[in-house]
Amino acid sequence: MSNSSKRRQSSSRVRCENVEQTQIQSRIVSPQRVLKVVFLGNSGVGKSSFIQHCCSGHFSGTMTATVGIDYQMKTVTLGSTTIVLQLWDTAGQERFRSITQQYYRKADGILTMYDITHSPSFTAVRGWMDAVQENKCEGTVLMLLGNKLDLADGHSRKVSTKEGQRLAEQHQAVFYECSAKTGHNMEELMTQLAGMLAAQHDRQCEDSLLLTEDTTKTSCCR
Repeated sequence: MSNSSKRRQSSSRVRCENVEQTQIQSRIVSPQRVLKVVFLGNSGVGKSSFIQHCCSGHFSGTMTATVGIDYQMKTVTLGSTTIVLQLWDTAGQERFRSITQQYYRKADGILTMYDITHSPSFTAVRGWMDAVQENKCEGTVLMLLGNKLDLADGHSRKVSTKEGQRLAEQHQAVFYECSAKTGHNMEELMTQLAGMLAAQHDRQCEDSLLLTEDTTKTSCCR
C-alpha cells in the first residue's frame, strides 16, 4: 500500500471519529425537551426578579416593570434527561391582559404569583387563576406562588400560608411560598415543575401514539 493511500485511510478514520464525537456531544448538550412556562400576576409581585434569579443565580434589586412579553431559558436536569424551560415573563398591568392571554393559552406550565406582603395582589391573583382555568390547554401544569417570603417576619405578612393553600386547592394547583431575593424554595419548585411537565409530556406522546395506532388499524380494516 502506498503512503498516499495510508494517509487517505488515516484521514478518513479521523473524520469518522470527529463525526462520532460531535454526535455524542450533540446528544449530551442538546435538550431532550423544550417546554413553555408562563408567569402571571400583578405588576410588582416579583415575576421578573424570580426569573432573573432562577436563570442567572443572582438577585437584582433594580428590575424595571416588564412591558409586554419577554422570556429567559432555564435548564433542569432530571436523572439522564435534560429539560429546557422557556420562562415567559408577562406584564401585570391591565392594558397587557389581552396580550398575556395569547401566550398562556398554549403554555405547558403556568405559574401565578402574588406578594405575601400585599393583600391586593392576592385578591388579583384569584382573577388570574380564574382566567387561566377558562383558557389554558388540557394538561397544563398550574402552580401558585406566594413571593417575598424574606419579608414575612413581623407585621409585613398580609396573606397567610393557609389562604394561599386554600386557593391552590380550589384550582388544583401546586402551592409554594418562595423568595425571589434569597432563592428560598426556588430550586425545589422548579425541579418539581420540570418533573411534572416531563411526565405530562410523556403522557401526551403516549396518547398521540395510541391514537395513531388506532387510526392505522381502522384504516387497515377498511
